[in-house]
Amino acid sequence: MFVIVLGLLVLGSGCSRTVAGAPSEAAGAPPAKPGSAGNTFSATARARAPALQSDVLADECLLDAGQFGTLLGRRVRAEQSVVRRDDGTRSTSCYAGAVDGPPTPLAALNVYRVQSGTPADLVRASGGRALEGAGEAATVLETAGGPTLQVAGRSFLVTLVVQGRSPPDAAWRAAARAALARLPS
Repeated sequence: MFVIVLGLLVLGSGCSRTVAGAPSEAAGAPPAKPGSAGNTFSATARARAPALQSDVLADECLLDAGQFGTLLGRRVRAEQSVVRRDDGTRSTSCYAGAVDGPPTPLAALNVYRVQSGTPADLVRASGGRALEGAGEAATVLETAGGPTLQVAGRSFLVTLVVQGRSPPDAAWRAAARAALARLPS
């Protein structure tokens, strides 16, 4: 859910205005065990702890304009952006926008660290349609923001949201492999 909300915030913002938002309860967060030793947080606090850590790379543009263009089937530009919200929080994302016309985001790429388990575990648990041949695990989800690829590397989870129709599987695979190849080891 957090990935979907973040994707919607980036795509809906146009990266030019402040977006109000608050973190939502993360899917897959482990439930707290009441009365367990060392339990310093309430069950509610643990249930709301995000499963993903965002903004883990200074530059999330793991795809260049040509690679985004191949995925989207049109010429685009790619740039790292910062979304600042009314509450003072901020998030970063790489987005692809049209070369000509208004700077409307056509795709957004984000990189996360998984708080518990592995990136592959989280991708497999997210549902969607499995995409073979891309990373440790990959899935394509239909979200409100548009078709979304989640792909797991060894240490990171990459999400790629596109507006409009879903690219062909070969294009998703090529984008996933290119993005994973640029992740730090």
